[in-house]
This record gives sequence, C-alpha cells and structure tokens, in this order.
Amino acid sequence: MLNKIRSVILMMKPKQLVLLMITMYGSYFIAKGPLDPLRLTLLTLVGIGSAGGVTALNMYLEYDIDSVMKRTRNRPLPAKVLEPDEALTAITFLILIGVISGYLINKYVAFAALMGLYFDIIAYTELAKRRTEWALLFGSVAGSMPALGGWAAGRGSITLTGLLLSAIVYVWQPLHVAFIHYYYEDDYQRAGIPTIPTKLGYRAFAKLAMSSIVLSIIFIWIIILILGRGYVTGTLSTLLGIGALASVAKFLSSPSREAARKMIKFASPLVGIFFILLPIEIMLSNII
Repeated sequence: MLNKIRSVILMMKPKQLVLLMITMYGSYFIAKGPLDPLRLTLLTLVGIGSAGGVTALNMYLEYDIDSVMKRTRNRPLPAKVLEPDEALTAITFLILIGVISGYLINKYVAFAALMGLYFDIIAYTELAKRRTEWALLFGSVAGSMPALGGWAAGRGSITLTGLLLSAIVYVWQPLHVAFIHYYYEDDYQRAGIPTIPTKLGYRAFAKLAMSSIVLSIIFIWIIILILGRGYVTGTLSTLLGIGALASVAKFLSSPSREAARKMIKFASPLVGIFFILLPIEIMLSNII
C-alpha cells in the first residue's frame, strides 16, 4: 500500500507541485489573506488536489509517450508499479477534493481549479501537445492557475493584480519548458512530440525565453507599482532577470545540452523567489 501511495505522489511531480503551491500561497498572502487555519487547510487541499491531481491525470493520459521516452519510462505506469485503474481512482479522488475545497472557499477559487483542469488536460494534453510545438502556451495557462486561485482565496475575487500575478507564472513557463525540450530533444523526437527547438531551431526558442524574462520583469514592476510596495523584491527580481538574460545570450552564442541543463536549474528560482519575498516584504512594511 505504501508503495502505491508513493507512486501516486510521484505522478503528482512533487518538485513542480511545491513550486506551484509557492505561487499559490504567495499570491494568497500578497492579497492579505487571513491567517485562518480552516481556509489555509482548504487552500492546501486545492493545491494538492487540483494542481497535483491534474498533473497526475496528465501523466495517466500520456502513458504511451512516457513508455517511449528514456527520461520517463521509469514512471509508475510505464514501470507497472501502479495499475492504470488504481491511478485513475486516486486521481479522481484528488481532483474532486481539490475542486470541492475550492468551492468551500469561494467560487473564484473553484473557477481557477477548473480552468487549470481544462487547459492542462483538454487544451494542452488532448488537443495540442501531439500536434503543435506551441502547445506549451496552453499548458502554461494551467500552471498559472494556482497563483490566480491563491489571490482569489485571499481577496475573495479576481482582480487585475491577481491576473498579473498569474501572468508572471504564465510568461515564465516557456523559459523553463523550452530548455527542457532542448535538453531532451532526442526523447521528444522519439515520441513524435513537436517542440519549438525541433521545429523552429534553438534561436527561436532562445528568443522566446528572453521574451519570457522581460515580460516577467515588466509584470512584476506593474504589480509593485499597483501595491505601492515591494521595491526590494522588484530590484532583486530584476537583477536575477538580467542574469538570466545574460545566460540565454551566452546559450545563443554557444548552444549546448549542458548550457540548457543549467538554464533548467536556474529557471525555477526566478519565479519562486518573487512569490516568497514579496509577501515577506509586504508583511515587514506593515510592521515597520
């Protein structure tokens, strides 16, 4: 039983889930959500159930792809550690818990959870991933929903600032995903999955990555100007963004799998640091 539970957790991609929940909690506290144990528990269930459950459902639906790709063939379903019906039962439970918990907070949180489900499973996995290299633009919407849900849980509605917070996550994702596609390009070709590096070349996706960084910085500063605080976070995020731009420029001059691997490692802190530091800076400014 413990091995089955561990397999379900692996299907939720724990590292990715942690990052998505950081954006969710960060948005909640930026919205000045209350330190209410019940609401925070429900929000946690939304994150685990919706974001984690949808990720696991994506993996369930891509069982055939995972069986072909070297980096994914040891996942629970291809490795036959978990049976498909067992996985689907657990996934259904997770998603139901996530959506119901969202409704118990408010309708806007539930809306964000359902939009994450739609864009990840229908738009990205079923309609776009096997057909177009631009599928990541649909998948990125799903990845931005935890931030929107966190804001809605804290503020009680969806406002411009909440949309901008989710937009930061949205525009950051091509930076992360494009370099994964480059690093594992042979795997994606073997599975017949079109990617920007394969279809358009490394220059196209590097420019896409640069655009992601610039847009992230712009959205960060718009949020800071709206809030009237967070200048330290904005400055640090800008410096990190400049460093990322320099790294992408270096990749452009000398593309390699090793350089792509470094960018994959570097990408996650770019968004995580903002969603951790800004709530802290807001809290400290309230105290001071």
